[in-house]
Amino acid sequence: MASNKPSKGVSLAKGPVLVVGLALLIYGVLALIFGGHGFEMDPVSGTETGKKFLGLEGNGWTNLLFIGAGALLVFGSPIHWGAKSLSLIVGLVLGAASVIALVDGDDVFGIFAANGLTKLVWGIAAAVLLVLALLPRVGGNKQDDDGQDRSTRRVQRETRTVEREPRFERDTTRDTSTSRDRAGSVSADKTRRGGDAER
Repeated sequence: MASNKPSKGVSLAKGPVLVVGLALLIYGVLALIFGGHGFEMDPVSGTETGKKFLGLEGNGWTNLLFIGAGALLVFGSPIHWGAKSLSLIVGLVLGAASVIALVDGDDVFGIFAANGLTKLVWGIAAAVLLVLALLPRVGGNKQDDDGQDRSTRRVQRETRTVEREPRFERDTTRDTSTSRDRAGSVSADKTRRGGDAER
């Protein structure tokens, strides 16, 4: 018995998005516990500094950014379109944070503390996530229960097709001879009737 469910193929984005998300989430939690966990800020024009953890400088807000980005990626990774869309969104946010930190100096708008390594990690993560957002599914096709591709099965069926003659084709020679016979019998009837009328 054949199933009509199409095989959508394997997502190239789900696994890598999950790995990047777990890395960001784990680092953010560990940095929040062992590194900068203060939530001081000096919005827009101020300068915010934090503590270093594994070489990355960050305060509580910076580490929450890592945690939030990682959690979103982990949450979206089980579904192909979720992995791609959240990868795009988080990649744009981290890319913007990296560029703003480069322009602003030591932080992002006086809220997220960052040193050179933090900016670099944000930039690399953004680039990787934007590439992952472009990855497609591969190997999608419709298959039967026995695993045979429907396109090859269709070709096999077409080679086995036998052409048949039409069932209701009219025999024109028989029809013309029948019409002649009918015309002859009609004229014979007329001559008989004419002869009977004269008598």
